[in-house]
This record gives sequence, C-alpha cells and structure tokens, in this order.
Amino acid sequence: MSSLQTKTTSNSVEIANLAQVTIKANIAVKNGVKPFSGDFFRQCFAVAEAEEKIENYFNRAIQNPTGLYMFFQRYTHFNAYTSAVIARLASSIAMSRYLFNDPNVKVIEEADRGFNLSAKVMIAASDEGTNDGAPHRTLAQLLLRTIGDYADLSIDERNQFANVPLWMTDICNGIMEGYAGVPGNAASLIRSMGFHAASELFGDIEYGLLDKVVRHDNKNVGFDAFLRKTPAAELCGHRYHPWCYVLIHASHEGAGGVEASHFECVVDALNLVGDYRPESKAQIMQWVLEGFGQFMNLEQDMFSRVDEETQIFVKQSKQSVKELALV
Repeated sequence: MSSLQTKTTSNSVEIANLAQVTIKANIAVKNGVKPFSGDFFRQCFAVAEAEEKIENYFNRAIQNPTGLYMFFQRYTHFNAYTSAVIARLASSIAMSRYLFNDPNVKVIEEADRGFNLSAKVMIAASDEGTNDGAPHRTLAQLLLRTIGDYADLSIDERNQFANVPLWMTDICNGIMEGYAGVPGNAASLIRSMGFHAASELFGDIEYGLLDKVVRHDNKNVGFDAFLRKTPAAELCGHRYHPWCYVLIHASHEGAGGVEASHFECVVDALNLVGDYRPESKAQIMQWVLEGFGQFMNLEQDMFSRVDEETQIFVKQSKQSVKELALV
C-alpha cells in the first residue's frame, strides 16, 4: 500500500448575493427573528448539494472494507484537527478584552462581553474532551480499530495509512488557520466564528449520513453486520460500543447529537456579535459568510480528494488480485 497523491480538485463555494441576504436578514431582525440560523446559512450556500455529495462518498467507501478503513482514517485525521483547535478560538475571543462590548453599559470594564461569546464556543471544546470518560478522539480510534479488524488489516498495513498525503496536511493546516482567530482582531475572530458554525453544521450532517449509510441503508450486511457482533470496549473507565463515536455526534432519524447543540451555541454567539460591535450588520454578515465559506471549501475539498484517493486504491487492489489469479 502507498499514500496516493491526488490531483487538485475545485470545489469553490459561492456566496449568495450579499445585498439580498442582508435585506432578508434585516427584515428578520425587524420581525424579532435573529439573523443567523441554520436556514440562513442554507440560503447562502449550496448545503443541500454538498450533503448529497457526502452521502455518495460514504456509499462508495462502504463497498470495500479496506477502502472504508482508508476513507475513515482520512476523515478522523481531518476531524482530529477541527476538534483540537476549537479551544484556541475560544481562547482568542476571551483574550480580546474590550473588543466585544455592551453599548448599553457605560463602564468599560463592566461592558466587556468577550467571555460571554467565548463560553458558547468553549462548550464544543469541552464536549470533545469530556469531563468524565473517553475523549471523542479516543472513541474515533476505537471505531477506526474496529473497521481495521473488519478489513482484516495487519498492524503494518494500518500504519501505512497513517502516512497521510501532502494535500491532507495542507487542508489540516487550513483548518488550524481558519479556526484560530487573531486575538484583538474583530474581523479575524468573527470570520473564525463563521468557520466554526460551518464545522458544526456539517458535522451534524456528516455523522447523520454515516449512521444512515451504515446502519440503515446497509442494515445487517457488511460492516453493520460486523458491528452488531462487536462487543463494547472499556476505555477510560467506561464501556463503549464502537459506533457510539458516530451516535454521540448525530444519528439518522434519531435524537440530536452534540453537533447540533454546538451549532446552536455558535449561532447564539453570532447573533450577539452585532450588538457588541460598531460595524454595520452587512459587514459582520460578510465576515461570517467568508468564514463559513472557507470551511465549506476545505471540507468539500477533503471529501472529494479522499473519495478519489480511496477509489484509486480500491481499483488498483482489485487489479492486483486479478493479476495474482492469472499467475
């Protein structure tokens, strides 16, 4: 096995006409409705089309056990960076003293609301680590290990997949840059909050689709059949079934997971930003949309490249098996 370098893909995300979006948002505000919401972002971006693509990627990956391992290794590698850098954004907002102020409070020290915003972002970082039990990354490792067992991969084979291609490193660097925010820089922090909103919205979509493809569309066959026979494992003093990594984030036609909750928290923060900053609503909206689009571009690029890489690997593997059969 080898890490394949894939060609550059183009998944540019276009923002809807800002003037039209701003008009709708201003009307919503006058009617007592907060400007930012899931519906708002879905109006601005082709979220439904992206969702359809992601489901297709998952459907192709599940067809081959080793391909599924490769795909999921890349996916959890990507998510390891998104979850790790949330705390940095929360910290950057909290360190920005007197940047987000309540205009109705005349005493400067008492008007600072930066930590109010930071706390809403920190909720996601806290959940990723968990106060008691296994961190989400540990749960991801359990599921990846289970997929590796399903594919009957050796230790050496699994370790070869850990040599991620350069394009994945570039995307993860983009995640760290987009998420971090610059303390004291309102534009940078607001863009990063928009970036975080996209991460949580798409996280809810992705995990829900994973559950749909594996446990519903392919019920009792392939990996789902293997999962049903796999016992829970003890991690950090608790017992976890491998699929709980997915269900803790989101499920298909079930109870909402932490991703939906985290999205609502950052939306609450974004709806407060306009009250605490002197810029126009249109300017704030522009920064938020830029951040949202930046994450969406990276996420869509990641999925497209992983899908291509996985399908190339599966095709080459099948060809090798045919060649061996002819010997």
